[in-house]
Amino acid sequence: MDGLSASVDYLFLKDQLKGNLPTLPAIFDDLSLMLKDPNSPTHSIQEMMRSDQTLSMKVLRVANSVQYRGERQRVTDVCEAISTLGFDKIHMVILTSSVFKAFKVDNAKKLTYDPAELWKHSLGVAVASSTIAELTNIVPHQRAYSCGLVHDIGKVARLQLHPEDFCRDVGDALYDEVSMIEIERKKNSPSHDLLGCIVCQEWGLNRDVESVIRWHHEDDVSKRDSVCGDDMNALIDVVMAGNWLAHSMNYGFSGHRSAKHLSPQIRERLALDDDQVEFFKEETRESFKEFKNFLKLVERSVV
Repeated sequence: MDGLSASVDYLFLKDQLKGNLPTLPAIFDDLSLMLKDPNSPTHSIQEMMRSDQTLSMKVLRVANSVQYRGERQRVTDVCEAISTLGFDKIHMVILTSSVFKAFKVDNAKKLTYDPAELWKHSLGVAVASSTIAELTNIVPHQRAYSCGLVHDIGKVARLQLHPEDFCRDVGDALYDEVSMIEIERKKNSPSHDLLGCIVCQEWGLNRDVESVIRWHHEDDVSKRDSVCGDDMNALIDVVMAGNWLAHSMNYGFSGHRSAKHLSPQIRERLALDDDQVEFFKEETRESFKEFKNFLKLVERSVV
């Protein structure tokens, strides 16, 4: 990995992580990629989901909620559930329920930081990124949602490995009124973008996700080593804008309250003026309302 801090032994941390992070369902990556394509045959998705009965049950629970089933008969199989919810909602159920478990931290009640707030922030970034992607049509909104949801997984890794150190960094970020990434770099703490990249590699997730996790704090395209193509850089930009929106709207708490202005470089590449930024805020706020009940249903289904 490029640009590693000489004072942090990331190879040692990588070994530590192997026994301290939950695994995602085996079909997570393949199924999320398949669901990006609306032309994917329903029977192919159905067969893949049948290989994970727990996931299938979660999808059925959401599909059988009053919100989606209405007055129709009870949904009894995955094929019906896909028809009831549609590709986008299935995509969200799979990703959200899978990733939810990864945000659970051992002995969280003893910490001065609540990991549930990081989960809320990550959901906020996912929804905001998806909204921006859909409005601009720059990148597929499913990709933006997926990447936004796990962009801060490196913070979960820090909480699992050295929770007290992470909590101290949170306190310092609040006291200094700066971001977590600034505190990590100032104190030579493990950087959550680099740790998140390691987690992504351990999980075997696709290159899109890995690149966003690694570079979601870098607005200079020329410094994003190993990122190839305008599409990939555009996806990183969209998630960075979604991250900024979630912070500025106080959706959850990721460890700091520093919501600086959106980078001029990002605004220029996404062609955003002040009016458009305000429009995105309003649309994101509406999206939060729309997704709120759905996300509650998903969270209930993953208990």
